[in-house]
Amino acid sequence: MKKILSILSLLTFLLVTLGTSLAISSADPQMEELVAKIQENLKSGKLSEAEAFAQKAVQYTQTKHGENDAKTMHAKILLANIYRDMGKFVEAEALLKGCLTANEKAYGPEDSSLIEPLASIGMLMQAQNKLSEAEPAFRRALAIDLKKPATDRLPVAEAKESLALLRAGEGDLSEAAQLIEQALQEREKASGSNSEEYATTLNNLASIYAQQEKYDEAIVLQEKAIRVLKEASGLDNLTNALFSQNLAGFFLLAGKKTEAEKALANVPALLEKNLGADHPALAEVLFELAELNEQMGNAAKAKELQKKATEIQTNAEKKQ
Repeated sequence: MKKILSILSLLTFLLVTLGTSLAISSADPQMEELVAKIQENLKSGKLSEAEAFAQKAVQYTQTKHGENDAKTMHAKILLANIYRDMGKFVEAEALLKGCLTANEKAYGPEDSSLIEPLASIGMLMQAQNKLSEAEPAFRRALAIDLKKPATDRLPVAEAKESLALLRAGEGDLSEAAQLIEQALQEREKASGSNSEEYATTLNNLASIYAQQEKYDEAIVLQEKAIRVLKEASGLDNLTNALFSQNLAGFFLLAGKKTEAEKALANVPALLEKNLGADHPALAEVLFELAELNEQMGNAAKAKELQKKATEIQTNAEKKQ
């Protein structure tokens, strides 16, 4: 089971890609159009296009509302988070720290307006594996929220979830579970219980439960995450492939090989559709399915899967 239990990145966590609300304005048609374009391009993975529209959003809010207006700050943080996802860490840090400094100067060091830039700074540091800088930013954001709760709960959810994943990585599963359970509640307040973001938080909580050896609880949560994802964005995507891989991992840890095979069986088709017929990830999952079927006594099916996986692996190596 050497490959299978590495699963499928068994404890694979997902940070929500953007990490900030897109709802900059609810009564401004021009801004709503820009936000829609940003969201559309982010969902299709077109980060450069999303960046261009986010830059326009910053310019628009600066012109209409002024440099230090809350809407302008929010637009800058949105742009910074896109920079982060593009690997433009220097540009992201400059924008975020500029927003933080401006808000501190205008409102003081414990105002709720600091929560959003602090949460984003934490996520930026986390993306660079600068965990000693990420954790203080998250904790400061949450400490401010305790004294002066933010109206927008999404940055609070992001700070709690990101800190939870950080603590889980450090082996502190007790605090991690507590934080991410709180984050799930915040996520429901911020974006509802039928959103892809909510499904992602369910996935992350399930992974922490699995680390705590609470396999039955993890399975229930992961199955719910898949149902929510289906309602929010369908099942034809890579996120569902990852969720299904995690579910298979939880079943394996619970000793349920038949259920694990069933959960993993739909993953190859998703990978092939989204990544192509010769992608190495597809070969890896087919090898995992082959090994699982062999252990279950399905020798013929295992041989067939292994043959296909080997062909894909050979083709991928030739392309490289």
